[in-house]
Amino acid sequence: MIFSEADYRGIIFPHDDPLVLALDIANSDVNRVLIDGGSSANIIFWEAFKQSHISEEELTRVNYPVVGFSGSTMYPKGSIRLPVRIGDRSEARDLMVDFLSIKVSAAYNVIIGCPFIHDAQAIVSTYHLTMIYMSNLERPTKIRGSQEAARSCYLTALKTPSMIVHEVNLAREASAKRGRADLNMKHFDERPATTPRPSTYGLTEEIELEVGRQGRTDVIGTETEVGMRVNLIGLLREHADVFSFSANEVSGIDPNVIVHRLNAYKNVRSVRQKKQNFSIEKMAAIQEEVENLLAADFIEPCDYPEWLANVVMVKKPSGSWRMCVDFTNLIRACPK
Repeated sequence: MIFSEADYRGIIFPHDDPLVLALDIANSDVNRVLIDGGSSANIIFWEAFKQSHISEEELTRVNYPVVGFSGSTMYPKGSIRLPVRIGDRSEARDLMVDFLSIKVSAAYNVIIGCPFIHDAQAIVSTYHLTMIYMSNLERPTKIRGSQEAARSCYLTALKTPSMIVHEVNLAREASAKRGRADLNMKHFDERPATTPRPSTYGLTEEIELEVGRQGRTDVIGTETEVGMRVNLIGLLREHADVFSFSANEVSGIDPNVIVHRLNAYKNVRSVRQKKQNFSIEKMAAIQEEVENLLAADFIEPCDYPEWLANVVMVKKPSGSWRMCVDFTNLIRACPK
């Protein structure tokens, strides 16, 4: 089983969202579960643990710290083993999972790290927001994450600056021998988000950066003090020349500052790919994109190039086309 174009249908691109799932933990649905391959432990955060109605006395003490990516350390409240199920019915996979319980505010209820991913024989693609795992029947199975839930967690973290999710880095150690299937974790997620990304606070108004030039505007809040508002508008208009409203207004970087060159092996023979034929629909999309790049001075015509590659057209979920370039041959010829 592989990841395919069908896996990213319905996903809003471009995105940098993590994989967030809803899992069955101890026979209860738990939302806001982050799948994090960078974490070397499975974490259940303290607020989620308290709502599970498990006595703190049932935790097994641990004497090693958890180290975050910022270098900060903290000691877990303890460890506990809980049953976890991915998927349903014939696609289910049941595992007994060791969790560390950490008392820190977080936008997630649970972090699933490398130990779980390895035990489930799983492969994670954050690009597709999908995970492939082996079911109880030893069949490769896919589970899709929620982009809306991922962005809701992002919003929650922004609204509360103290909410930091720590990437865990510690030696995997044995925790308590315990199994429990009668917990009452009933939908921890009670914080639905209405917007996918942070929005402005309060009312806003549109102002002209250059009076009389239509389209060259910006937006500011209306709830600021009059004096501050006047100074802000004056400042924006004074530096209106630093704003760009189209690609052809971007002057680029002086080659004396930085310039790109092909760093290919000298003994490698250059490759000129044979021209590929495209459908009428793709040709129209290619022509439009090339005209846009020419107008922005991002590209220019070139006779007898050393390297020549075809473009690759990828259809977006919106139905439009993304134009990429096949640099496979060139990448192979360049030192890593």
